[in-house]
Amino acid sequence: MKYRYRIAAVFCVIATLLGLTGCSNGKKQRSVTESASGAVVYDKGADFVGVIKTVNLKNSTVTFYNASFDEEESYSYSGATSVNSKYGRDMSMSEVEIGDVFDVYTSKDGRSIDGIKQSANIVETENVKVSVDSVQKRLTVQDMTYAYSDKMVIYSDGQMLSPMEITSNDEVTFRGVKGHAYSLVVTKGHGYIRPAKYNDFVGGTLTVQGEAILPVTKEMLLTVPEGTQTVTMVNGDMTGTATVEVKRNQVTDLDMSEFQLQVPDTSRVKFRIEPEGAELYVNGSLTDYSKPVSLKYGKHSVRVVLEGYNEYKGILTVKDPGPTIDINLQEEQAEVEEEDKKSSDSSVTNDTSGGANTSSADYDTDHKITVSAPSGAAVYINGTYKGEIPCSFTKMLGSITLTLTKDGYTTKSYSIEIPDDSQDISWSFPALKAKSAG
Repeated sequence: MKYRYRIAAVFCVIATLLGLTGCSNGKKQRSVTESASGAVVYDKGADFVGVIKTVNLKNSTVTFYNASFDEEESYSYSGATSVNSKYGRDMSMSEVEIGDVFDVYTSKDGRSIDGIKQSANIVETENVKVSVDSVQKRLTVQDMTYAYSDKMVIYSDGQMLSPMEITSNDEVTFRGVKGHAYSLVVTKGHGYIRPAKYNDFVGGTLTVQGEAILPVTKEMLLTVPEGTQTVTMVNGDMTGTATVEVKRNQVTDLDMSEFQLQVPDTSRVKFRIEPEGAELYVNGSLTDYSKPVSLKYGKHSVRVVLEGYNEYKGILTVKDPGPTIDINLQEEQAEVEEEDKKSSDSSVTNDTSGGANTSSADYDTDHKITVSAPSGAAVYINGTYKGEIPCSFTKMLGSITLTLTKDGYTTKSYSIEIPDDSQDISWSFPALKAKSAG
């Protein structure tokens, strides 16, 4: 019997501790605490980490990229909404910048924000260049790699961009945490240079600010950093250097004929060769004779070949500033005359010298790239014209800058990494934005 009483006593103790009734011994029971003491302050954590996308001061609304849940969300705010820097300084909403990262505290109904505070653990790096891998959705900043979402905030000059629109020329302010990118804000963007009247430089080389070296082709559109740029073209004895001011996302036309200079003691030799399609070799090098050829005064070996015709070989003696050389393979003869039809001392005689040089590029000649949109836009790869969309061309490999341009529309560039995967590639890009009137 005594064990029965002991069991009952233990049960009553447990029931009392749990706040149950039925084991009262006649004493007044303590009431259960329904809420925390008013003297204790509880710190409510942030509802999410948000990246500023827009702030509408007129309507008192703010839109965030919710990095915690990978969503875009909009909230209202009021004069009572607290805005603080990471160091606790009071800020106004007008000081908030697009791309900045805040800890966000929402109201109970979830429609407005009680306060925002700059996130203290965010990595922020200014004026850096970024490498974007749009396939893996990763970007590299100062040898550190970060994953990114398609909803990441990328901002430049009043508009949102896609990651592919960040080129190797751009400088940005990067914000993120370890392993994850939150925002890129372009601090120094890119523009475009369209050279004109530069036929004498075709086949030569071009440099921008002494760094970017490109072959000079018949149609070019250069993607370059905004600001003051120095462009130099060199082809044989011809050289031209110009300084231009490039504005972000705008095309600057550059007339290279104004800056063309010729080295003394050289001649501009014009070749007229029949039949059409014959190849000209000067001093053993295949030479484009669709334009005057720069040659120093003196003797030069000349060879002209075409399948089905007798090969011509000779020695060209250049004594005049601008002679015209006529070669007809069928007659195996050459005639020399000045451009003004007067006699000339320059001459060409038979010889036996010859030879040719060849060059190669980093291409996958077995596969092609096809661009299907936006229709009618011109396509440039690393500044070289490839055609008007829809178009196809030989697949090149590695990192490229693809530029789309069309009269009346804003020019757009994309940075793309092309793998050596033995596959054809098909691209379709968003429509270009029409330029505003005026």
